[in-house]
Amino acid sequence: WHHVARRQINIREMELHWYSNNYSQLAAQGAMFAGFAFTQLTTPLNGKASAALQYTYMLCTAFALGFQLCVCLSSTFCCIFGRGLALRGPHGARSVHVAVDNLRKEQKLVFTQFLLGGLCYLFSQMSQLFIFRKPVTAIIISVVLAVFFFMIVYNTIEITAKLQVSETVAITGQIKALGPYERIKDLDQEIYAPLDRSMYATTG
Repeated sequence: WHHVARRQINIREMELHWYSNNYSQLAAQGAMFAGFAFTQLTTPLNGKASAALQYTYMLCTAFALGFQLCVCLSSTFCCIFGRGLALRGPHGARSVHVAVDNLRKEQKLVFTQFLLGGLCYLFSQMSQLFIFRKPVTAIIISVVLAVFFFMIVYNTIEITAKLQVSETVAITGQIKALGPYERIKDLDQEIYAPLDRSMYATTG
């Protein structure tokens, strides 16, 4: 069963690299959107625009920046600590399973934050048009952006429906039958571990 256990770890390693690459891509794209949003926040507004429009613009931009920063930080932490747990965890193969499973669970939340950040950024851009441009020009460009927005939504739904694997049918590299063997402690660690003196304490 040593060969089977080794193959299991190889497959889990592939899963670990796949999740890490996903987080790296999300972090890179999120950092780009966050940079755009930060630039917009530091740009002076046109005083002629209404207060409601300016507040809408600032709120959408702030939400876009916040969501994308969450994506960057979460992705960075998942890559660093997930790989660290898999490589240096105290429970061997069980640590690898815990790392991969938690990376899988966090991916959906991080991806949702990325989509929300992109949506807020789009609304921010549309609000900015009405602040800095003439109404007719702003309406025309907003219609074009709305068309592309619906195209993005349609493509996202279509690609997700065709390629995404549901959690209920997804197959992982973990072999449940090897679970009892993975709970066996390391003999070297047990031999050279400090003695627990409380076990040898005598009662007076």
